[in-house]
Amino acid sequence: MGQSSSETCGTCHGEGVTGSEQGPLPCLDCAGTGQLPSGLVRTEWRLRELERIHAATSGEAGQDIRWLINEVRRAHHALLQILAVSADGADSQPMLTRIKFLANDVLSVYPAQREG
Repeated sequence: MGQSSSETCGTCHGEGVTGSEQGPLPCLDCAGTGQLPSGLVRTEWRLRELERIHAATSGEAGQDIRWLINEVRRAHHALLQILAVSADGADSQPMLTRIKFLANDVLSVYPAQREG
């Protein structure tokens, strides 16, 4: 598994800018780079956006949303720890390879590679 390669931003098509009534503006999805950040960064951005949108939500619904956001963060943290531990093991151990694959499938830290 190597370093993750970036995906081209679908909003700006890799240009880093989008059109508006005020003229070209930096793309909000890729921060003007033309490349999407890693899946972990995109997930965190989305969680922060959900927190912002639902900050004023009160009652049980607000508590449920905050709890769910916290659980997603905890799960991602646990998977990162699992991925790190499995990456430290020998690649010849099939169980560690499978664990690494499963954790990476959720986190998208490393690019998926086809066998063969």
